[in-house]
This record gives sequence, structure tokens and C-alpha cells, in this order.
Amino acid sequence: MTTPDIRLIISDIDGTILDSKHQVSDKLKQLMPLLEERKIPFVLTSARSPQGMTAIADELGLTTPLAAYNGAYIVERNKKGGFTQLFGRPLDFVEANKVIQLAVHDFPEIAVNIYSEADWFVPVVNDWVRQEEAITGMQVQEVLLKEFLAKKPPIHKLLFIGSEAEIAGLEAAISKLVLMESAKYRSKSNYLEFTDKTVSKELALQQLAEYYQVTSAQVMAIGDHDNDVSMIAASGFGVAMANGSEACQEKANLITADNDHDGAALAIAEVLDLEL
Repeated sequence: MTTPDIRLIISDIDGTILDSKHQVSDKLKQLMPLLEERKIPFVLTSARSPQGMTAIADELGLTTPLAAYNGAYIVERNKKGGFTQLFGRPLDFVEANKVIQLAVHDFPEIAVNIYSEADWFVPVVNDWVRQEEAITGMQVQEVLLKEFLAKKPPIHKLLFIGSEAEIAGLEAAISKLVLMESAKYRSKSNYLEFTDKTVSKELALQQLAEYYQVTSAQVMAIGDHDNDVSMIAASGFGVAMANGSEACQEKANLITADNDHDGAALAIAEVLDLEL
């Protein structure tokens, strides 16, 4: 393989650099000093919040920006332990509120998760919320919904979690609303997410390429799910995991091993001719 001119690597997290037990690939950890020597930044992008990404970034020794909520909120970590926004694209508040009210009133068993900047809020803590806390390592904040929404906070993402049947019902109900500025998508079979319609990981790639002053042709993008397709297609070299979706694999230059067999690390080592 001819080694492409890669100056930036952008990677998804879940299903990509985390295995099925939500552990970071050891081989990927071994590559981080080698990438640093070559001055190739490694940046994480995810549907997660920044707080849900920091522990993983720390485990990899990263100080690079975090592209959260599929690119709706890109931040740097500051010296006080907080976040400084580099880019943000929140939902249209009126449309977000419509969807929240629909879910709360018509689908009470579904967990309604509201992400505003780096924080995570819910009107009710249920088993789905506790499960998400365990996966992300974040602590949720329970709020009185009417008071919370009265302040019109920026909402960067909505996440609805329930049974597959409940989520299918909510998705069908949302489809009947008139929503001009928003888009919904499944990130898992029972996870329905909602962001501004212009938000995508391709947009995140564009913002990060500009930040690092490289072209999209100099970016390697790695992912596994349909929400990774746009950045894989927009990158100079796209990598799909063996456990990835068909759409993801169709757009990739390389299909690597799955997330339980260090696929992301193996792809980086192969493409950049690094020794693991």
C-alpha cells in the first residue's frame, strides 16, 4: 500500500476504539507516542458528550479537541478542567421543545436525555438513564423540566432510549411533526438521537481540518456506524471496522479487523507503516 499523506486522524469511539466490553484497545494506546513523534494529532468524535469522552481521551494521553454530539459541539479542555467551545451548532429550540414534549407526554417509559453544552439533564432518572451513566461514566442531573426549558438553554443533542418497539413508536410520531431545522437518526437499535439537520461528522471533520490547517485529503477517518459514513466519505482515507455497518464499509478505503481485535490500531499501523 502506498502510504497516504495523513496529517490528522479522526476516530469514532463506541464500536471503533472501544471493544464490546467498553475497554480501550491496548494496541491503540501503544500507537499514541508514535503518532506524537510524527506530529499527527488523534482526535475523538462521538455522539457522546465531552464529559463522556474525557476519560477515554485521558487513557490515550490525548490533549486534542473533542468533537461531541456527532460534531454539534467541538471543544478544547481548559486548565480549570472545563471546556472551551471551538464550534457549536445547537438545535432550534422551538423544534427541540416540540420533540421533548411529545416524548414526555406520549412515551413516558422512554428516557429523555437533554445535552446542553457539556452537561446532561433528564426530567426523570430511570433504568435506561442509569445504564447510560454506567456506559459513559457521566453523572446525570435531574431537573424540573418546565423550569429548565423556561431558561431556553442551548440544546446540542436529544437522546431517547427505550425498548426497540417504544423507540420505533416515538420515531414514527416525530415523523408527523413539522420540523424544518432538525434531523433524527438511530445510533443504536434502541437509541434515537436528534440534532440540528446540518450536524454531521463530516462537518466535524471540516472544522477540525480547518483547526489543524490541513486538507480533508490529509485526514484519516475511522468508524463503524451509519453516523460515521459522512466523515469516512469526506476523508482522504476512510477506515471501516469489520463490525461496521454495510453503508460504512461501502465508503471506506480499508475494512479493518473488528473492535474486539484492535481493528483501529491495526489500520493506523498499516496505513502509516508503523510497527505494533
